[in-house]
Amino acid sequence: MPTRRLALAVIGLGLGIAGVAQVSAPLGAPPLYDGVVVVQPYVYVNPPAGKPGGAKGASAHVSMNGPKNAVVALATPEQPPQAQVVAGDGSLIVPPSATALDVSITPLNPSVEAGVAGAARILGNVYAINLIDQSGVPATAPASGLVTVVLRAPEDAVGAQVGQVVDGAWHPLKSEPMFGSTWVAVVTSFGDFAVIVPGTSPATSWTTLSSIAPTGPANGAAPSAAVAPASAESAGSDAGSSSDGFPSARVVGAVAFLLLLGFIGAAAVARSRRDRKSRR
Repeated sequence: MPTRRLALAVIGLGLGIAGVAQVSAPLGAPPLYDGVVVVQPYVYVNPPAGKPGGAKGASAHVSMNGPKNAVVALATPEQPPQAQVVAGDGSLIVPPSATALDVSITPLNPSVEAGVAGAARILGNVYAINLIDQSGVPATAPASGLVTVVLRAPEDAVGAQVGQVVDGAWHPLKSEPMFGSTWVAVVTSFGDFAVIVPGTSPATSWTTLSSIAPTGPANGAAPSAAVAPASAESAGSDAGSSSDGFPSARVVGAVAFLLLLGFIGAAAVARSRRDRKSRR
């Protein structure tokens, strides 16, 4: 009987966690499990000793739907991609005369930005991400457009963020970590991006830049709401919910812990009642 009750408690705990997860981030349809994703090694433009080289880029020609852009979804061919750019239908700001957009992702040797201030380290390649119309005019985006750049790094690093070169300096963008040493950031302009660690670490030949510059946006940079690192106040406000309004992982974990305590307590009460009955 104790083993059976423990099994039921574990099943109940699993159902409770699944229920909390579904309430927190409901799925429109059952998930599809179609295999295991094999993570390929990071590929460099200028590989360190013992690391693979041959990083590749990607390009696409995107049509316009009248004055609005069609969906942009471009990624490099690695598995998972090392650089991606995603823009929803009509989310970009383009000239009225635009008839199409040429979208490109080009991997660059970090040494091309070796004289740029604002990062202690560049993790992996720099990626030039550009969206231009047929006349060569670059597209931009409002922060509300939620246009995103997704970059993969060769390693996890404390404090890493997506960085963008703006007015000759690296500026860390407000970034969220994803799986597999990958970071995502909302952008309002395009150019050179990389996963960076802001700071003033000693330079190395292929990963490090010169001393840190101010992290606030320079002239022409994206609005501070999109690029500035989260303040202590904003961090506190995000502790209970994610940016899309769903409870954060911290809240889900707390609820799961309370459910676990509840099941343990229920099992203890049931065991106590059984012991009293057996003594009678």
